[in-house]
Amino acid sequence: MKLQLDQIIPDKTFLNAPFEQDPSKVDTPYAFIGIPYGPPYHFTDLTACALGPTEVRWESHRQNYALNWSHYDFDYGDALFPDGLPTVTDCGDLQGDVRDPDAIWEQGTDHIRKLVQKGTVPLVVGGFDSIPPIIAGAFESEVINILHVDSHLDFRHERYGVTRGYSSPIRRIREFPWVQDIVQVGLRGAGSARPEDVADALESGNKLFTAWDIHNRGPEAILDALSAKGRWVITIDCDGLDTSIAPAIGAREPGGLTFHEIRTLVAGLANQNKVAALVFTEYQTAKDIQAITAHTITRLMLNVIGAQRSPKPEVAFVA
Repeated sequence: MKLQLDQIIPDKTFLNAPFEQDPSKVDTPYAFIGIPYGPPYHFTDLTACALGPTEVRWESHRQNYALNWSHYDFDYGDALFPDGLPTVTDCGDLQGDVRDPDAIWEQGTDHIRKLVQKGTVPLVVGGFDSIPPIIAGAFESEVINILHVDSHLDFRHERYGVTRGYSSPIRRIREFPWVQDIVQVGLRGAGSARPEDVADALESGNKLFTAWDIHNRGPEAILDALSAKGRWVITIDCDGLDTSIAPAIGAREPGGLTFHEIRTLVAGLANQNKVAALVFTEYQTAKDIQAITAHTITRLMLNVIGAQRSPKPEVAFVA
C-alpha cells in the first residue's frame, strides 16, 4: 500500500471501484472509507483492527465481486451495477497520529461530512467501537436515527477517565441533538454496562432488543421499531453477529445475529432507501477464519448498494 498525505492509497480498491482521495470530489452514491482506529483505552487498541478495511477490499476481489459487476445477484434481484458503471468510490483509509488519537475524531467527522454534503452514503470499516460517533457527528444538518447492532450496550459515560472510548459511543451519539431514534439490537451476555447504564439508556429513549428477542420474534418484527421518519445510520459491531459469520472479534459471545437476521434488517432499510451510512467496527483481522468476517461485511455492503436505488431519499433536515 502506498502512503500519501494523511491517507493510504490501497493497492486494490473495494469492488475495483475508482479511487478518490478527496471526499469533496466524490460523485457516486456510495463511498468506501477506512477509519482504522478511534480514541483507545490502551495502545493495542490502535492496531487490532487496523487492517480491517484492507481485508474487506481484498475479499471483494477474492470472491470476484470486483469483476462480476454485470452478474445477477439473488440477494436483491439485479446486477450489482446494472449500467456497467460503479456507484461506489474508494476513499482510502484515514491515518491519524497515534500520539494524538483524539484527532482522528475531528478528522474523520470532517471527511464524512464532505461525503454527506455531496449526498453520498459512507460505507465505513472502522477500528474499535469508538468510531460510530465520528460518523453520526457528520449529520448535524439532518435528522437521523441509529440502528446499533452489538452484544454490548456501549452507554457508559466514561471508562478509565476516557469519555470517547468504545464503552461510550452510543452515550456520545445520544448527546447529538440531530439524533432521533436509537434502536439497539443483539444485546446479550455481560459487558461493561452496569444496571444504571441500562436505566440511563432506557430513560434517554433508546429501544433495546436482546439477541433472544430477534431469535424468538424474527427480524421482521424488529423492522416495526425502525419506522421513524428520516434516514438511519447502521453501525454494526462485529461481536453483535453470530461467531459463525463473524469469528474475528475480541469478545466472543454465543448467540449473535445470524446472516439472515442481520441481512433482513440492513436490506429492510435499504429497500426503503433509508440507509444514511453503514459502519462496521471491531473486525480484528488476525482472528478471522478463511476471511469469513470480511466476506460477511462485504455481502452486507453489497446488499445496501444493490437494494438502495434511486430515487433520492426524503431527507429530514434540522430546523
